Amino acid sequence: MSTATVSATRGRVLDLVLVGTGEDIAALTAITRHAGVLVFRSAPTPADDGRQRVFLRLHLHHR
Repeated sequence: MSTATVSATRGRVLDLVLVGTGEDIAALTAITRHAGVLVFRSAPTPADDGRQRVFLRLHLHHR
C-alpha cells in the first residue's frame, strides 16, 4: 500500500510524495498521466523501509 504526502502550492498545482511499491507508483503515475495532470515525476529513490519514493507534481484542471 502506498502513502502520500500532499501539499498545495500556488494556483492549482499539487505536489505529492508517494512511498510504495514500484507497481503502486507505476499505477498512480499512469493514472495521472492519462488524466493529463502530470507535470513532473522524479526518479525513484529508496525509502527507509525498503519501498520506493517518488515526487509527483500535478497541475489540476477545473472541469
